[in-house]
Amino acid sequence: MRSRTTTRRVAGLWLGTLVDIAAEGDSADTVEHAIAAAFAEIASVHHSMSAHACDSELVRVNRLATHASQRVSGGFHAVLACALDVAAQSHGAFDPTIGGLLCELGFVPGHGGHGPATWRDVHLDQHGVRFERPLQLDFGGIAKGYAVDRAIAALRERGILRACVNAGGDLRVFGQRSEVVHVRTGGSAGVALPLVCIADGAVATSGYASQRRRVGARWATPLIDARRGLPRMSTRTVSVVAPGCMLADALTKVVALLGADAAGVLEHYHASATILTPANGRWRCTEVPRGGVHASRVRAPRIPAHHARIPAPV
Repeated sequence: MRSRTTTRRVAGLWLGTLVDIAAEGDSADTVEHAIAAAFAEIASVHHSMSAHACDSELVRVNRLATHASQRVSGGFHAVLACALDVAAQSHGAFDPTIGGLLCELGFVPGHGGHGPATWRDVHLDQHGVRFERPLQLDFGGIAKGYAVDRAIAALRERGILRACVNAGGDLRVFGQRSEVVHVRTGGSAGVALPLVCIADGAVATSGYASQRRRVGARWATPLIDARRGLPRMSTRTVSVVAPGCMLADALTKVVALLGADAAGVLEHYHASATILTPANGRWRCTEVPRGGVHASRVRAPRIPAHHARIPAPV
């Protein structure tokens, strides 16, 4: 007979969102210490990669890497290396150098160059990072996923049997029992649709319509098409299933920009996506790639087209 286990759930505000951690372990002390360690990892990522803290590692690199190579922490190196790899695979659809454009639109503060730079102007090696020209890195599309991955690693290392970490739509689970992940659609009273049944893997969901703001005479969102230097208005809700949350987080931006043309990029990373698009008062579901390519122990059931009506505004 299996001994009784302890389950605890704790939430806190980090990374600009509510981070929720649920963990199950052999004892209350084990769970308590593991959750504290997981939140310490999240706090470390927050302090290193925040665009809003003047003393963060990201701000220092943005200010100085044009003038000289900057040493960076292991976490910063891992996030930037992943960002540059996704940029290369997506031919620049994902680009971590969009910080200058986001600053001009008022989404982040300015602490770097605003010139016509791309990911190709960033040089990363074991010694550090330097910029070919003035630019501003932004990790808003990837750092939150990395923080979730680090939290999961901390929980595993401390003997947790089963856990779920959810940071505002970036979610990762591990354990023997699978969980059904729901995605909330847009609208004033959005509908939650079943998206994926997952036992050991990650899901990231991004939607941009609710983040729009008026800039001059036009509307803008933080979804930037770096290839054209323009923000994109999108009503899509994109969810990506991948082995890790950092990768899933970055790939949501690729799918939001490329749609079905992102199939090759997703296959390269053993990931899959679901796109929910409002159409005639309902939600149309599209799988990319068609039929799905999913990480080990992750299965994504189909959501029938026109599964739910969009709720009328209140």
